[in-house]
Amino acid sequence: MTAADVTGGSGTAGGTAQGDRAQSRIARKQGAKLLNRIEGFCLMLLAASIGLLIITGRYRSFVTPRSLPYMIFAIIVIAALSIGAFCGLFTTDSRTLRTSFTLLVIPTLLFLLPISSSQSLNAFAGSRAIAIRTTDSSTSFPGLDVSRKAITISNDDYGFWYNRIDKNADAYIGYTITLTGQVSTNPSLGKGQYIAGRTLMTCCVLDMTPFGFTVQSSGQSVPQTDGWVKVTGTLERGRIGSSAQGYEGLILNASSMSTTDSVTGYFYYG
Repeated sequence: MTAADVTGGSGTAGGTAQGDRAQSRIARKQGAKLLNRIEGFCLMLLAASIGLLIITGRYRSFVTPRSLPYMIFAIIVIAALSIGAFCGLFTTDSRTLRTSFTLLVIPTLLFLLPISSSQSLNAFAGSRAIAIRTTDSSTSFPGLDVSRKAITISNDDYGFWYNRIDKNADAYIGYTITLTGQVSTNPSLGKGQYIAGRTLMTCCVLDMTPFGFTVQSSGQSVPQTDGWVKVTGTLERGRIGSSAQGYEGLILNASSMSTTDSVTGYFYYG
């Protein structure tokens, strides 16, 4: 073997190694570009799903209407991140992509899947949001009959009247109040007592809580929990709970009660 043969062989081997490394770099770049585009697609899918929730109004099943500006801002930010991923402004790897899939695609599917009222966290809330009016400059209020000392609370005025009576209780003691609410109970209530209430959403569906008037039934039994009732009673101050473990509060001393159809809609402070 001559020196030229040795040199030529080394050159061929070196060229092959450099070619392999170049092809490897190209493959890595193509793989990284594909991962970036997949992540960008996931981000764009999430932005589109939020936009669809807004257009259809279904977003009110998850958050209150006052959250709408924040959702629009979120769409803009997510869309910008999606474009950045497509353009390669930031890179990802397979591990990050798996995390992105979990955090982006799964919530997207949950947003887009149809949710029936029986499947929602609150079966009677739906996506109908009712703002609670905290101020009212008018001298007359819906359902108020001063001459008869009576208040007939309509379904959509429940939040308004609960808030007003809670803050001005002395003005309405002795009034006959008629309302419709869902029955709930808790260990702090006494015999024959239950809550005839509605649902309040502070921020999102996860913080939905019941609120309402404590009703003292004429007997010792209470209506079926989660059922809907129409109650008429006199607003009084009384004992909520037992004599040993209880507190003084507002009680609607029921004179009549009947079952009724469920009412859709949750309340929020606008």
